[in-house]
Amino acid sequence: MVTAGLSRVKAVLRDAGGVLVLPDPAAFRARLRRFGVVADDASCYRAHYLGAAEIDRLGRKDYHAADRLIASVLGVHDRHLDSAVEAIDLVYNRDPFVAIEGVAAQLRRLRAAGVRLGIVSNANGHLEAELLRHRICSRDGTDCAAVDVVIDSAVVGVEKPDPAIFALALEALGLSAEHCVYLGDSVYFDVRGAQAAGIDVWHLTPLGECGADDHDHVSSLRDFVDAPSQRAAAAS
Repeated sequence: MVTAGLSRVKAVLRDAGGVLVLPDPAAFRARLRRFGVVADDASCYRAHYLGAAEIDRLGRKDYHAADRLIASVLGVHDRHLDSAVEAIDLVYNRDPFVAIEGVAAQLRRLRAAGVRLGIVSNANGHLEAELLRHRICSRDGTDCAAVDVVIDSAVVGVEKPDPAIFALALEALGLSAEHCVYLGDSVYFDVRGAQAAGIDVWHLTPLGECGADDHDHVSSLRDFVDAPSQRAAAAS
């Protein structure tokens, strides 16, 4: 899970979008149907991660540029990209997301190992209800993994990469940064924000598109959870 192992890690904080949930491919197809888009689910998921990588490449919050890239990847003709951006914005801000397969089980594994859990995400004020709806996690742990804190940027009034949003999670947990690790799918929002807050961070990159060497990488939440046992096996 972290380079130093589990001994000092008392809590794992995670982003939601791209780590636990993704935009619904059906929503992409419905919103972009008038542009001739018939992309399969895997292509829609890939487009999301490429959009996140575009913001990282630019080094700034530029959703318009990211949405143009997503539209292009999904097959929208160049002359319609600006019009498609409006449709993609609706997918991200109006349509429900879908759970990434297997994430609920991985959170339960972490919880069973005695690790506290938290969510720190730039969201729309409905994040906690969305995670509960998918039975991914909830603060009471009913029929899903128990999570200690959910920090939704729209609720608290500060968003990543501002380190203040991570500080709110640390305060709620009653832990120092050195006892936590963060997992997110964006360098600009997640890696830089967590680093500024003094938290070790892992970058979730399913496409392996990040070449930076100042932070760790992992391809999925399952690989992140499995990392300690893999290191132990290699050392034995």
